[in-house]
Amino acid sequence: MENHMLTHGLASQLLAGLYMLKDCIDRCPATEWHERHNDHPFAQVVFHTLFDCDYHLCDDDAEFKEQIFHRKNRENFGDYEELEDRIPQHLQERDFINRYYEHCRAKVASVIETKTSTDVIIPNADVRRNMTKLERYVNLIRHLQHHVAQLGLRLQFTTGKEMDWIARGYAK
Repeated sequence: MENHMLTHGLASQLLAGLYMLKDCIDRCPATEWHERHNDHPFAQVVFHTLFDCDYHLCDDDAEFKEQIFHRKNRENFGDYEELEDRIPQHLQERDFINRYYEHCRAKVASVIETKTSTDVIIPNADVRRNMTKLERYVNLIRHLQHHVAQLGLRLQFTTGKEMDWIARGYAK
C-alpha cells in the first residue's frame, strides 16, 4: 500500500481539480456557454482542459485517439484540431462535455491509481516531453487549475458567486 501513496495523492489532487471544473460546467449559464469575453468561448476552454487531461493520461497519440470514448464520439473530436498549432474552432455542447468529464474522471483512477510510486519517477518516461510521469501529472494538475481559475473568475464576474474550493478528490 505504501508504494501507492504518491500516486493516490496525485489522483486525489487531479480529481479535486476535475471536480472544480465540473462545478464551473454546472454553474455556467446557458447564455454564457458559447460566449467570448475577450478570449475563447467558455465551452472551448472547458473542452481544451478536458482534452489535455485525457491526452496526458495516455502514453501516445494512437492510444489517445483509439479509446472507446473517442471512437464513439468521432464527430466531437473531428480532426483533433487541439493537437495542432492553431486556434480551435469547434464548439462543444454541454451534454457532450458532461460525458467527456465523466470519461476523464474515470480515467484518472484507471491510469494513475494503477501505477506505483516507482513507475512515476522513472526518468524520461514521458516521451512527449522528456520528463517523468510524476512531472507530467503535476504539470497536468497545474494546467487544469489554471483553466479552472480562469473559468471560475469568469463565472464570478457574470454570476456574482465565487467558486468553492475542493481540497481533495478522495475522502480517505
